[in-house]
Amino acid sequence: MTNRRRKEIASLVHRKYRERLGQFCVEGVRSVEAAVAAGAPLVELVVGEAARADDRVRALLEQAGVPVHVLPDREVARLSDVQASQGVLAVARTVLVPETTLHTHRTVLVLDGLQDPGNVGTNLRTAAWFGVEAVLAGPGTADFFNPKAVRAAMGGLWDVRLARTADLPAALERLRRAGFALYGADLDGIEVHAWTPPFPSALVLGSEAHGLTPGVAACLDARVTVPGHTARRGAESLNVAVAAGILMAQWFKSS
Repeated sequence: MTNRRRKEIASLVHRKYRERLGQFCVEGVRSVEAAVAAGAPLVELVVGEAARADDRVRALLEQAGVPVHVLPDREVARLSDVQASQGVLAVARTVLVPETTLHTHRTVLVLDGLQDPGNVGTNLRTAAWFGVEAVLAGPGTADFFNPKAVRAAMGGLWDVRLARTADLPAALERLRRAGFALYGADLDGIEVHAWTPPFPSALVLGSEAHGLTPGVAACLDARVTVPGHTARRGAESLNVAVAAGILMAQWFKSS
């Protein structure tokens, strides 16, 4: 591996270089195994000398079907975004579908300004589990391919179509014209157990700090809430990923 390529891989921790190169890193044995099993668009694998001696890693390298670079452990650690590297990482191509194609799906999860990449990744994992077909990110939402998001997605990244838009209200209106019902998670609205959405439909999640943005809220057919214990005031709201899991369970209950 050339020094130039090592620098390129190290730079993928930054969003501007991920976007410039159209690539991102997947770290850890389990995450790389999930990527290989899903037929993810991998470019190459990097493995440390110590990790290569592991039977599980050797099997993974044989299945990957892409170039493998074996480097000293300290070199792999320099490329890693985590403090305790497992000595295995893959470089994958970023794949986004055009937002204008989302109307071909039955279910779209929409992220409206979710800034925490961990929450973004967890929502991808949850969406994949319940069978959501596509996830659309609006302005202010963390990058799908942020290292923290990729780790939190736990392979769910490969099971949903991913799209971004600079104008989320306009994208939602296009879905409405295609026959989608539009719902948003909010502290006030239909209680989740009474929510029976039709299909096709989209569910919008706002940020924990600010909720749904005004332009997006104006597009919705209805808001949906997860009611809490009224006597407890210390916890003012659910984590967005926890709320999303509860909502998605109900969403697909009516499918």
